[in-house]
Amino acid sequence: MNKKTPEDKKQRQRIYRNIEIGVHILTWLYIFISPFLFKWSGESVELARYIKGVIFPLCTCLMFYLNYLWLFPKYFLKKRYKQFILFNVCIIILITIGREILMAAITFNHPVHHGIRQLPHKDKYGFIPPPIFFTIRNLLSYIFVAGLAVFIGLSKRWKIAETARKEAEWQKTEAELKNLKNQINPHFLLNTLNNIYALTSFDKDKAQAAIQELSKMLRYMLYENHSEFVSLEKEADFIRNYISLMKLRQPKNVELVVDIDIKGHEERQVAPLIFISLIENAFKHGVSPTLPSFIKISLKVEDNTIIFNESNTNFPKSSEDKAPGGIGLQQVHSRLNFSYPNSHSWVYGSSENGKEYHSSIKIFNNKKDSTTHNLIAL
Repeated sequence: MNKKTPEDKKQRQRIYRNIEIGVHILTWLYIFISPFLFKWSGESVELARYIKGVIFPLCTCLMFYLNYLWLFPKYFLKKRYKQFILFNVCIIILITIGREILMAAITFNHPVHHGIRQLPHKDKYGFIPPPIFFTIRNLLSYIFVAGLAVFIGLSKRWKIAETARKEAEWQKTEAELKNLKNQINPHFLLNTLNNIYALTSFDKDKAQAAIQELSKMLRYMLYENHSEFVSLEKEADFIRNYISLMKLRQPKNVELVVDIDIKGHEERQVAPLIFISLIENAFKHGVSPTLPSFIKISLKVEDNTIIFNESNTNFPKSSEDKAPGGIGLQQVHSRLNFSYPNSHSWVYGSSENGKEYHSSIKIFNNKKDSTTHNLIAL
């Protein structure tokens, strides 16, 4: 998600406004200079003839902007359709009368310029269209222009409403993301404090070391993870500190393999605290105090793709265990969808015999189809 500052939004609005004004100017400029562009070769355009030629474009221009700037926002948008139609009828009548008065007031000769014969008033069949024909043509043109003004106005309002809707949706997503981070921190802190409490009962030295590791992680959580993204190096250090903390209380029957290789990609940006929930679950469900257990954690970057793999022996919670759980996977799913829409894949689940659990996340640098496979949710 790219954050837009208020200044960016104002700049964008200014650009759109300038483009809109420019389109209006160019359109009407073309209409008024068209007599010069499409005249007969060698034909001169006398002033009186030109004025008569632009009276109708002027009338349509007046009709358009009276609707676009006044009638549409004041009457049509407020669903005062009767007043909207009545005003348009009055304007059309006034414009028609005014145009006829101006046309009658302007006189000009009909000379032949440079041997170029003027176009006849009759068509090839000798038919002269009656005045009513031109009146109907002008009337339909004015109605079309009024409808065009309404259409453009509605399109503009729709664009504004759509932009506002997307902005509201973005703000809602930001609020949900912040709320999600606030959920992660207490959840993680609760599990860690429980681990340290267990250490204090049998090894005070390890408990002190655990508190020191916890202070490093809290510093990260307080000052670093409030950003939408952090460097991969900082996230990797956080994972290492957490694993060091968990190792202090692991029995000897646990095989722990950690492979973090991000060389050359330390400054690559990543959303914070996505992987930690999976690592927490690995230590919570993957370790038995008596049976052989293993946890394997890998974080690498290959082909510009961040790859996190985790596997562990599976010792799911018994039905008698009433401790709260199940939050971690929901958080991972939500964080991936918020931070990497359409650019991640996540495959997770238990093996067929249910004795092992695997989870694999890939975060692509470019946009790819998002795929989340839920094989067997623990």
